[in-house]
Amino acid sequence: MKNFISLLIFLLFAWLGLWWYYSCNWCAKNIDEETTIVKGKSNPDAKTLAKKAYEDSIAKTGKITAGLVVKGSSNQELFSFSDNFRINQNNADVFIPDSLAEFKDHIIDYLGQYQNQELIISGYESLSEKENQSGFGLSRANTIKDILINSGVNPNRIVSKAYTNDFKYNSDGKYQGGILLNFKTLDTSRIEEIEKSVANRTLYSSFGQKTFKPDPMLVNYVLELKNYLSKYPNKKIQIIGHTDDIGEEEANLWYGQERAIHVKNYFISQGIKNNKIIALSRGESSPLVPNNSEENRAKNRRIEITVN
Repeated sequence: MKNFISLLIFLLFAWLGLWWYYSCNWCAKNIDEETTIVKGKSNPDAKTLAKKAYEDSIAKTGKITAGLVVKGSSNQELFSFSDNFRINQNNADVFIPDSLAEFKDHIIDYLGQYQNQELIISGYESLSEKENQSGFGLSRANTIKDILINSGVNPNRIVSKAYTNDFKYNSDGKYQGGILLNFKTLDTSRIEEIEKSVANRTLYSSFGQKTFKPDPMLVNYVLELKNYLSKYPNKKIQIIGHTDDIGEEEANLWYGQERAIHVKNYFISQGIKNNKIIALSRGESSPLVPNNSEENRAKNRRIEITVN
């Protein structure tokens, strides 16, 4: 009887062992199949489909989900905005929404703080626009460049170019985006070019007013000038004031001198030593263009700065 019970127990355990073996194999097989399916959700094909769906959405709506992002020379994000530029299908105009109005202040501040940087502006143009040689891409980039130059940025520190992109305008002929702004570290040849522009600069402003206030052009130039002088400490600055031919010659000589002194005093207030600056006037004697129109007279009312 005892042997019979032992045999039953042995058979019971053997049966349980076989049941466990086949059950686990079945589970493992199903788990592997499930795992394969789950992994399949994140395989490259799925990512490609997701990317295509995103691009199709942009193509249909002409919109992108992110706003303007400005990146540095190492592709790092420097600053961003919730909104973006907008371009049109039928022309090279660039619309700047009110929420993006301060973009130029960020650009100016960054270029002022980092004198070894330049700004690359890339204007979008579609494949069809490139084929038609519309020039829209470069024109769009130059629109932003002109805004920055008028705000005081040295034009030699901005590079504008066209960027061909396979985007599509929405049903209204609009596209949200269309302008890329990226900073790049200046190479040696570009530094030499910019230094020449700092050493020989012509400025236009209301230098003769009693309530003299430096404009953005002068403010940004001083930052570049101080950086230049720190590199070349033995150089000196010559400031020459010029006028148009309205009024007496002697009076214009005085006005030119006053304008030069205003600029000299501003330089001194910004930390440039007095003994490095000479302020002179040539009055109306050295016009750039004939004084035969208001536009030309405005060109002759100028300050010329030479550093040598």
